[in-house]
Amino acid sequence: MGKFIEYEKALLEIEGHSIFAESAQLGAEVPLTPIKSVTGGLMRYAPDGPVKGTLQFTHYLTGDLHDFLNPLTAVEWTGEPLSGNLGGMSFKSGYIRGLEFSVSPFEPIAVRSSIDLYGELEFLGSGKSDVDMRNRRALAHGAKSYLAGDELGINQKLSFSYSVNCSRNPETVIGSGLPFRVTKENVRINMNVQGENLGHVLKETGNAATMTAHLYDVYGNPGDSPLATFSCTGQVFSQNLSVADRNYMVGSISMSQDYSTGRAVI
Repeated sequence: MGKFIEYEKALLEIEGHSIFAESAQLGAEVPLTPIKSVTGGLMRYAPDGPVKGTLQFTHYLTGDLHDFLNPLTAVEWTGEPLSGNLGGMSFKSGYIRGLEFSVSPFEPIAVRSSIDLYGELEFLGSGKSDVDMRNRRALAHGAKSYLAGDELGINQKLSFSYSVNCSRNPETVIGSGLPFRVTKENVRINMNVQGENLGHVLKETGNAATMTAHLYDVYGNPGDSPLATFSCTGQVFSQNLSVADRNYMVGSISMSQDYSTGRAVI
């Protein structure tokens, strides 16, 4: 592997698709246990589990969000893991763990995604670029996106954020360094909304609510469909007011939804 790969050649690819990433981090580690004799002498180290890594990246929405980047989709029900590479460093067994984004006035919307990786990484050679990405013109932006749904009691919405995360549990068998399946569990959606007012007063059981984020292309035309939509149907469990010197009071509410995937093993 070369010492340096310039960022122009550090293309991120997942499932054969070039990702319009602003930044990316890829790493791997292996859990090791020291094996000692009765006298306390160290013999060697033995693995406690498979090689596990993480791919984290921030990317812009320049079109529909790929199904394989959304933890809520059923794309993995076939049991096939994700493959891809970053700057020539490839992986073959990845599982999406979460995504999050925030929407503010006059700011592009950047999605932060994380993928769990299993197995050894492989260096394929020097990185590459994708000049066709320069032709992508769509861009999800806060100037045209909006939040719709139940009346929350928050006036003049200033910003909102959305996240969906899950936990991954690898199942391994004797004689294999890779899990034969990876379950998707504890899927949870969270949404936070900031604006004028505090929102409806919380009840002991929380307040039921449904909200949907509609993310639109800043270069789009009236009547165009949104690039992507993200919904949360759950309970408002928190509300807050904040104020500072020479500023106005801002309210915020947080809501959460436990999401059922329909099956435990993916």
